[in-house]
Amino acid sequence: MPAPQLINFNWTSVVQLLMFLFLMYVLYKLLYKPFFDITEERKKKVEEDLKEAERARKEAEQLRLEMEEKLREARQTADEIVTRARKQADEIVNEAKNKAKEEASRIIEAAKRDAELEKEKAMEEVERKAGELAVALAIKILSGVLDEKAKREYLMKVIERELGE
Repeated sequence: MPAPQLINFNWTSVVQLLMFLFLMYVLYKLLYKPFFDITEERKKKVEEDLKEAERARKEAEQLRLEMEEKLREARQTADEIVTRARKQADEIVNEAKNKAKEEASRIIEAAKRDAELEKEKAMEEVERKAGELAVALAIKILSGVLDEKAKREYLMKVIERELGE
């Protein structure tokens, strides 16, 4: 009886092992390597997309901050413009009030001057009429035509008539 062998060596096992290795090589070249290349490319693309998204987020945040700053500046400028406009409006209103007061004073002064002139004219007219009356009365008195009572009546009528006008 032959001695038992622990490992039985046959050529089928060697061929099967070579076939297995060849199959592994073919699978590696045709399936595993392209699959791992595709996953690696996909991983790199995802990482790049994440980096791009982060960069875009940072850029958007920066733009948002810039826009907020510009908006704040625009509001401040608008407030300054409104403040200046209000001051100018107040100045215009005050100037118009002052001009109106000056015009009112000028009109009042002119009216006073006109009233004074009218008063002077009226006084001159009264003096002229009184002078005419005095002359007329003097002529009558000197002419001796009227007696004392007639003189008074005539004088009163002339005065009433002149004052009535």
